[in-house]
Amino acid sequence: MPVEIFVQILLTVLFVGTVAVALIFWNQILNWADQTLFPWIKENFPGLEQYVRDAFAEVHKVVGPIRKNFKTLKQFTEIKKAWEILRKYLLKVLVQFERNTQNQWVKRITSWATRKLESKEVVVRMVAEEIVEDVDSLPLEVRQEWLKRGKTTQDMDVTQVRDRELDELAMTN
Repeated sequence: MPVEIFVQILLTVLFVGTVAVALIFWNQILNWADQTLFPWIKENFPGLEQYVRDAFAEVHKVVGPIRKNFKTLKQFTEIKKAWEILRKYLLKVLVQFERNTQNQWVKRITSWATRKLESKEVVVRMVAEEIVEDVDSLPLEVRQEWLKRGKTTQDMDVTQVRDRELDELAMTN
């Protein structure tokens, strides 16, 4: 391999590594610039201070969104892992909405999960009820079905919805 190609590859790797380090430690870099670099520039090169500050502001316009995307991707990955662990035990969560009175809805959450007891699996069922008095607190789909079609009882399979949402997000990332 010619020396020029090796040097180009080495410089590329160093550049990518430097950018990665800058992304990871950007908050510390900004703090260092504010505490050390800007005062030093102000004292020794006062005519350059605004240019240096402007340069940092422009770089931050690029670095900020990239860091935000990395955080979002990391959070999505953590949520997906937690959901996969939970889904090993959680068979189904069904939320039923039923109009109780003119201004009240009953929200009934039924969950089925597996539990291991002495080498056998047992399905556990849990039901919880809650009164919903504010129509705005209902999911959008429930409100729309009620208003458009007059449906006063509706079921929502939460596990199916979450599985589909995570699959769709995984395809876009």
